[in-house]
Amino acid sequence: MKNFSLISILLLPMVMFISIGAGCTAPKDVNMPVVLLTDFGIEDYRVLQLKGIILNSNPGARVIDACHSVPAFDVCTGAYMLDIAAREFPESVVFIAVIAPYTQPVPEYLVLTNAKNQIFVLPDNGLLTYVVKDTGVKTVYKFTNGGLFDRPVKDLVAERIQGRLGALIAAGYQPKDIGIPVTSYKTFDVQEPAISGGTLLGTAVYIDHFGNAVTNISRKVADEFGLKPGDSIKITTPQAVVPARFGTIYSDVAQGEEVVFVSNNLDMLQLSINLGNFADKYKVTAGTRIKIEK
Repeated sequence: MKNFSLISILLLPMVMFISIGAGCTAPKDVNMPVVLLTDFGIEDYRVLQLKGIILNSNPGARVIDACHSVPAFDVCTGAYMLDIAAREFPESVVFIAVIAPYTQPVPEYLVLTNAKNQIFVLPDNGLLTYVVKDTGVKTVYKFTNGGLFDRPVKDLVAERIQGRLGALIAAGYQPKDIGIPVTSYKTFDVQEPAISGGTLLGTAVYIDHFGNAVTNISRKVADEFGLKPGDSIKITTPQAVVPARFGTIYSDVAQGEEVVFVSNNLDMLQLSINLGNFADKYKVTAGTRIKIEK
């Protein structure tokens, strides 16, 4: 019995590691939460398939459904939602973002680590645009290590590639071992908030469930432009010129009228209609450039 106890103690460091397949090992006590963001929709088989892929690669994975309702193929909206998640979630989280990966003839996949030590597994299609800008970059690797899979990568769909990569990284596998470091990746050409003469410039970055167009214009920039509650303003989009009132809440104007204010939730300027849908009425989508004048 004494000999058995001694052997057990000697072997203890060895059992602190588990095999996670395809020639990689990870510390057993490392398992970061895996956060999912997709355009699959909650009713699609791809959601349960993605979760199964993750759990097969990492049986101890903690999977969190952030959102599966990003509009189909809407990479601009997905990029902003991913940025919101990055700002709100803590460090040491793995995000798997599967949104419109096939916008390239041959899809490429990246693993990004930001300044918060959050890790993002995503296609190289612009999804990292706002994360890079708002939370910084430590490293970016392009997936090239086909040895992590038991089938040719060319035969695998995005959720199989990203699901396994995210699961392995959550279990302690190093991003540097999935491929090669890169410094060039796709981002959107976004009109950054700016004041030019008497015009406030920006971009609609997100359309919420109610049709409010959230912009990338912060409260600070709006204050610098001199917007005050009650000001009459003019919004110019590629499709329309819209008169509106600057306020603090929807009910600052009558039902059906346009109002612009800084959202207390996101601290960003949003374009709205009181009990109406601004985005639908004026054909505004994520990525639409706007101008505001007093």
